[in-house]
Amino acid sequence: MIDWVVIVPIKRFSDGKSRLDPRADRAELAEAIARDTLDAVAGSERVHMLLVVTDDADLVDDLALPVAATVRIQRRPGLNNAIAEGLRYAEQSWPEFGQAVLLGDLPALTTEDLDETLAAAEELPLGIVPDTQGTGTVMITAQPDVPLLPAFGVGSAERHRQLGHRLLRAPARLRRDVDTSDDLQAAVQLGVGRRTAAALGLALAVVDAEYRL
Repeated sequence: MIDWVVIVPIKRFSDGKSRLDPRADRAELAEAIARDTLDAVAGSERVHMLLVVTDDADLVDDLALPVAATVRIQRRPGLNNAIAEGLRYAEQSWPEFGQAVLLGDLPALTTEDLDETLAAAEELPLGIVPDTQGTGTVMITAQPDVPLLPAFGVGSAERHRQLGHRLLRAPARLRRDVDTSDDLQAAVQLGVGRRTAAALGLALAVVDAEYRL
């Protein structure tokens, strides 16, 4: 079994989820979604190290997880810069581990979903999990000693395939990232983590009635 380091880029909560319903507390929801994602990763026996790369200095002291975790403050803004910095640190610190980059906005993700997908990733030098639409990317993986080739952004799924990443079959909960209110509704229908559920419960008076848990 491969031991994995999972790199999760986390944007400052106050700047996150700008396309969610403006009536909701976006910062609260962004934090809840990110923490549910991290909780799912932290529960995995396949994950030897969780590496969070963030522009939020408060997370360094505030992040408490039942797994070995390292939090790095990114030096340059942007998703791809955060990923690049995380990969460099992971390569220097844990060269014997497989590497995975996982987006931090997967509130329906469970530890079982991640375990299943990482098990499948052991069979592929480079793997990719596209988002629900099939155009974006929620996770990429590389076996030990195989350089990971990140190409996140609009249309990233096709770029990753062109770089040699092969499709990983993954549960719908892992593919359901959240950028818009419709995405959030779809995640709720799949079942979200306790922090997201609590945040939505607090916001039921101002969030559309369709977001019922």
